[in-house]
Amino acid sequence: MAKKDFANDLQNFVRKGEKETEIENEVPAAETPKNSKPRGVGRPKEHEPYEKTTVTFPPELMGKLKVMCLYEGKQIREILATALDNYINEYEQKHGAIRIPARFRDEKK
Repeated sequence: MAKKDFANDLQNFVRKGEKETEIENEVPAAETPKNSKPRGVGRPKEHEPYEKTTVTFPPELMGKLKVMCLYEGKQIREILATALDNYINEYEQKHGAIRIPARFRDEKK
């Protein structure tokens, strides 16, 4: 299945609240706000400098993440960055600040 077809199916799933019969004990999907329009998929429009990486997730976790993105109107990158930032802040509160090389420091802050 092409990525575009998958994205359309996922958006239709979120909009219509379709239920997948394969998953037992599935929690019903929350309704999307009527005035919100799900964002399209694809690369971000802004041209901020980002480090690229590749990660793999179990299919169920990835599916939940994609549905969250549609509900929130955000990109996967945005949700993962927020979650990772929260995790790092929690880690630093327990263990102290993490020192990083100068090339990775954000000079804008």
